[in-house]
Amino acid sequence: MNKIVVVGSTNIDMMAKVHRLPECGETVGGAEFSQAIGGKGMNQAIAAARLGGEVTFVTSLGNDHYADMLKDQLRKEGISTDYVHDDADNPTGMALIYVSHAGDNCIAVAPGANGTLHPELVNTFEPAIANSDVVVMQAEIPIETIRSTARRAHDLGKKVILNLAPAFVADSDLLSTVDVLVVNEVEGGVLSGLPYDNSNLDSIIERLRRTGIPNIIVTVGKDGAHLVTPTDHIHVSSYDVEAIDTVAAGDTFCGALAVCIKGDYVTLHDMQYASAASAIAVTRQGATTSIPQAAEVEEFLANIPV
Repeated sequence: MNKIVVVGSTNIDMMAKVHRLPECGETVGGAEFSQAIGGKGMNQAIAAARLGGEVTFVTSLGNDHYADMLKDQLRKEGISTDYVHDDADNPTGMALIYVSHAGDNCIAVAPGANGTLHPELVNTFEPAIANSDVVVMQAEIPIETIRSTARRAHDLGKKVILNLAPAFVADSDLLSTVDVLVVNEVEGGVLSGLPYDNSNLDSIIERLRRTGIPNIIVTVGKDGAHLVTPTDHIHVSSYDVEAIDTVAAGDTFCGALAVCIKGDYVTLHDMQYASAASAIAVTRQGATTSIPQAAEVEEFLANIPV
């Protein structure tokens, strides 16, 4: 069982399910509203815990009633809250989400307390990093905190998984501390400097390879995912499921990967396991509510081929 530290965001997701996503300036009526726990950090921490990891979550929660509710949920999931930071000056992060009946989504995030997970806090949770096997981060917290955490984890010999979402152009110093980079095709385009246009994925992947990161994963939705290591480029097909909500699919993939990775390189089995967990998630509504348990993934893999 991997010991996993997830450093990242926590949000309350306010979701509206609509028959189609609105165009700019348009109002679409008849929405179905729901509220749920979310945030890329929270989603990935819960995914890793449900899939068998021993998880510690480092996050910042706000000065509202959501903070205690979120801590209670983390404890129910078996996740350590020893390094949750309480921000007395800001609200808990919020995400406003539209989900279409086809499963597409668009999201606006108000970071709130997530924005105060500052680099100086890294020293306070270093004991958790020192006791871990894998450190997982995303990009809904300050970039300097990502950089500081990745450097410390790298120096301590821990495996660093960076899900660069939302995407930004990361510098070589940060990328040199990353063992596994996970991006979708659009995020990969941002990082590589080649905006994705439906025809240049190979060029994007080649540029990402030049970063020197030993494991690069580019997910491409229903078309599966690409794994690039120093010696291989493997395309892993997706599983044939009926997607109804893709909100936490990528986060489930990352949490699953953190659980199953063992050596220096991501394997085909790791990719298939993470893809199966993600496939289950897209068949369900919501963020954390869609994330499967380990037994569900094992059953899925035993019965459904790639």
